[in-house]
Amino acid sequence: MESVKSILINFCKGFGIWFLLLLFNTRSGEADVNGFKIVLDIIIAVILVGNYKTGKYIALLTAAMTVVVTVLTLPTGLEILLLTGISILGGVLLKTMPEDILTTQSRGTRTFDCGTTGYDSLNWKSRNFLNPFESYFYSPDSGISICKGIIRRTYSTVPTVTTRVRIHQSIWQRLLGFCDVSFQNNYTGQQFGEDCLKNIRFRSAMKLMQMLP
Repeated sequence: MESVKSILINFCKGFGIWFLLLLFNTRSGEADVNGFKIVLDIIIAVILVGNYKTGKYIALLTAAMTVVVTVLTLPTGLEILLLTGISILGGVLLKTMPEDILTTQSRGTRTFDCGTTGYDSLNWKSRNFLNPFESYFYSPDSGISICKGIIRRTYSTVPTVTTRVRIHQSIWQRLLGFCDVSFQNNYTGQQFGEDCLKNIRFRSAMKLMQMLP
């Protein structure tokens, strides 16, 4: 019964995403282009409701590019050509980009998983729910790791031995169950740098606070 429920939930999510894409990247009087976009939107929606984390980022990028092409109101032939190029680019990225992001630092090589929120007894991960291209990871060995971007990416770390967590919530974040997490130096009481975790679930932030030394 639970599997049937999850299938129905994923179907409703996928249909909602597909319907929103149709609203943003279709125009009246362009049957040929709209037919191409309908098929492309179905593929994007299926990827977005799936479990392939890197694929979701690529699908979001592809969707954004198709919306931009629609807003430009180009001739039909050129628009189809651009959409074909975007589809090929998305397929190449899906084929070549790895699921896990490997990064090497001075202390050795470790693996980032820029994916969905979760944690086990030692590791914790989350993401900015209002920016799918920003994710966070914690382990006792590496501290807090911040990953930003999709094609171009930046990585930064926050040590957890000399800092402590502070949780901030605005009114709208309280309504949505989100919060921001900043880091304060244990010795000076000042905020540690400018890096912070933005728009993560409040429950996940409390779990992180419990896991930190």
